[in-house]
Amino acid sequence: MDINQYKAVQQWARDLDGVFAISDLKVLLDEQSNATCYRQLARLVETGTLIKIKQGIYSTPDASLTHISNKIAPNSYISTGTILAQNAIIGSIPAHRVQAVKTGRPRTYKCALGTIEHLSIDPRLFFGFSLLNGIRVATPEKAFLDVCYFFYKGKRFSFDPAEDINTHDLDFNIIAGYLKKYEKRFVTFFNQIWRRK
Repeated sequence: MDINQYKAVQQWARDLDGVFAISDLKVLLDEQSNATCYRQLARLVETGTLIKIKQGIYSTPDASLTHISNKIAPNSYISTGTILAQNAIIGSIPAHRVQAVKTGRPRTYKCALGTIEHLSIDPRLFFGFSLLNGIRVATPEKAFLDVCYFFYKGKRFSFDPAEDINTHDLDFNIIAGYLKKYEKRFVTFFNQIWRRK
C-alpha cells in the first residue's frame, strides 16, 4: 500500500465525510487517465483503505450510511424507521441500514457497510424535512407518515407500523397539516389505524 495515498485519503475523508465520487478520487490521486485511476482504486479497495459502494462512489470503512446515501442521492431525505429510531419513537431497526425518500425510481444499494434503500414518493409528497449538517432529514412526524404511507402502498418494515410506533411523542397538529397533501383514500386508511382517540 502506498502510505502517501493512504494519508491523502484520510485527510480528504475529513472534509468529505468519508465518501468520494470518482471525480474527487481522480484529483486526490492526481490521475488524468481513467485506466490508471481505476487500477489505483482497485489497490485501495484490496487493502481495505476504501470500500466500493457502487459505480463511481467509494467510502472509507468508517463512513456513515447516512453520508453515503446523501452522496448517492443528494436530493433525497433520510426518513422512515431510521428517523423514528433516532427519535426513540420505535425500538431499534436493523443495524447497518438506512432508508431515505426521493422522487424518481426506487433503488437499493448493498455494500460492505450495509444497505441503503431509496424509496420513491410522488413529488407532491416530497416535503417535511430540514437540513442538518448538509443532509436532508425528515421531521419525526413526516418520517411517521412516510412509514404509514409506504405501509399503505404494500411496503413491509422490520417493525409493525400499526403496533410498534410510540405516537405519544408525535405532534398530531403537524400531522393533520401534512395529511392535507395526501389523497383521501390514504387519509381514511390512516385514520382507521392511527387517529388519536
